[in-house]
Amino acid sequence: KHLFNFRRMWKSAVLLTAVVALVPLLFMAGVDYNVSQNAIESDIHYQTARLVSNTRRSISFFLSERKSALNFIDKDNTYRALSDPQRLAVLLDNLKKGFGGFTDLGVIDVNGLQHTYVGPYALAGVNYSGQDWFQDLKESGVHISEVFLGFRQKAHLVVAVKHDLPDGQFYVLRASIDTEKFNDLLGEVEVSGQGDLFLVNRDGALQTPSRFFGNALQRVPLDVPAFAEKTRVIETRMQTEPLIVGYAYIQETPFILMAVKKKSELMRPWNETRGKL
Repeated sequence: KHLFNFRRMWKSAVLLTAVVALVPLLFMAGVDYNVSQNAIESDIHYQTARLVSNTRRSISFFLSERKSALNFIDKDNTYRALSDPQRLAVLLDNLKKGFGGFTDLGVIDVNGLQHTYVGPYALAGVNYSGQDWFQDLKESGVHISEVFLGFRQKAHLVVAVKHDLPDGQFYVLRASIDTEKFNDLLGEVEVSGQGDLFLVNRDGALQTPSRFFGNALQRVPLDVPAFAEKTRVIETRMQTEPLIVGYAYIQETPFILMAVKKKSELMRPWNETRGKL
């Protein structure tokens, strides 16, 4: 009777067939699920890293171009010529026409006194000897500042080059860069995932306006990422919102470029596909 229990044999056959058919199917579905999710996340990281790297090159080129222009003017003119306000005004006009973004130009002596200045502000006679940037410039020879207010009480950044004289003295050629020109570099970049692209300094203060975190000089509610020589992409959270953050330290500047994207927005197509899968 046991050997010829066809109902039991039928149930066993159906169960065994179902197990043999469905277990590999479920296993492969699970593998495909994980592989697909990892591939999408990897692609998001790659796209973020590429965005940050390309933008970093643009910013580096923008600053290097203006630093090189300032170096050329310094090498092509004597100290006496640069100390002539009329000659300095001609040079500033050429910089504006050739490169754009320059707002003023000044010559500072070894004691930190700006004895010659051309520009929209009354800054001739201002003494910078007590400024940190002036002290750093004595050692480095070139200075690119953070965005700051300064004596004019308007956000700007400064590029300065040092010229050593034969008698052991030196002078500094200093130019201010319009932040609007600087901000346009980032404002024209489209960021996916309801993203944001901005510069911060080493203290986390915004150097350019941010879509979500405020205007320049305000502090972002995110930790300053650890130093890295190359572009990096990390995942973090702001309150309950998961974020993907790409960042890069811009060499020879105090700037950190950050791209912040909402992971939930980037993963939305995958979440829709996941339900179907």
